Amino acid sequence: MKVAVVGASGYVGQIVCQLALWHPRLELVAVQGQDSAGALLRAIVPGVHSGVDELVVDPVGSDPRGAEVVFLALPHGRSQELAPEFLGQGRIVVDLGADFRFRDVGTYKTWYGLSHLASELLSERVYGLVEVQRVELMGARLIAVPGCYVTAASLGLWPLAMRSHLGDDLVIVDGYSGVSGAGKGLKASTHFVSVNENLSAYGLLDHRHTGEMEMNLGRRVLFTPHLAPITRGILTTSYAVPSVEARPFVGQALIDLYREFYADSPFVRVVDQPPGTRDVLGTNYIAIHPVYDPRTNRYVVISAIDNLVKGAAGQAIQALNVSQGWPEELGLDQLGVWP
Repeated sequence: MKVAVVGASGYVGQIVCQLALWHPRLELVAVQGQDSAGALLRAIVPGVHSGVDELVVDPVGSDPRGAEVVFLALPHGRSQELAPEFLGQGRIVVDLGADFRFRDVGTYKTWYGLSHLASELLSERVYGLVEVQRVELMGARLIAVPGCYVTAASLGLWPLAMRSHLGDDLVIVDGYSGVSGAGKGLKASTHFVSVNENLSAYGLLDHRHTGEMEMNLGRRVLFTPHLAPITRGILTTSYAVPSVEARPFVGQALIDLYREFYADSPFVRVVDQPPGTRDVLGTNYIAIHPVYDPRTNRYVVISAIDNLVKGAAGQAIQALNVSQGWPEELGLDQLGVWP
C-alpha cells in the first residue's frame, strides 16, 4: 500500500516515515514538509536505509504521488484544510493532529480556539485509540490519532472506567513529557539551559489534552503536564476514586483485572512495578502499573509510553493495520533502546 507523510519536517512525521519504511506492506512514495522542502528525506531523518535516497521532501499541499494513505502530522488547524480533498480523491487519511479527535465542533473550539472547516467529516471519523476502538476502526477512511498524554492516561484508567469501577469524582492526572513533545519550534522554555536539570509545569488548568481525557473517561479531569529533562517519553500518574457500588480491587486482584482486560492487546504491558520511560523507549508499548491505596481510597495508575511512537506515529500505524485487517503488530516489532 502506497503512503505519503505530510509534515515530515517535524519529529512525529519523521518517525512515521521511519515506521513506514520498516513496514512490510507499506511503500513510502511521498513526503511533504514546509521547513524542509527540497531536502532529501535521508538528510532530515538520520538512519533511513539507502532505498529512499531519491525521496525529496515536497512542500505541504503538493501532489501525494499516488499514495493510497496520507498521514497528516501537522499543527492543529491544518489537517481540516487538507483532509477533505484527500478523502474526496479516495485516499485514506490518518490524522496525527487534533482536528478530528472531537466529534463535537463546540468542544473542539473550546479547547483549540478554532471553528472547524470540515465539520461534515466529523460524523465519519474514527477515533484511533486502538485498544478501545478496534471494531470501529475496521475499514475506517478517516482516523483521528489520540494525543500522547491522552493515550497514556486513558489506557491507564480504561479498565476501571469500562468495568464501572470508577466513581464520579474528579480524576487527577499528573503527566511528564520529554522535550520532543514540544515539537521542533524554537521556544525559550525548551532551550537546553531551560530544560537541563529542571522540572517545570506548563499548560496549567487549560492544557488541550484535558478535554480529550474527559471525552474518553466520561469524568471531569484535572490535568497538570510537566516538562522533563529527557528527549522522549511520557509518564502519567492518574488518581481516581473507586465506585461506591463496587468493592475496590486490591493488590494482585487489580493487576489480574488489568491483565485480563488487555489480554488481546499486544502492545499493553501490565507490570508488577512502577514503570519508567526507559522501559518503553523507542517502542509502541505502554507499560501500566495500577495500585489501590486504602488509606486515601484512591486508585493510582502509572503509565509509561514513548510519546513519539505509542503516543503518535506508532499508534497511527497500529490503527491503520487494524483498519486494513492486518495483524496489529505488523511493522511495529522494532526493538526498544536499552540501556
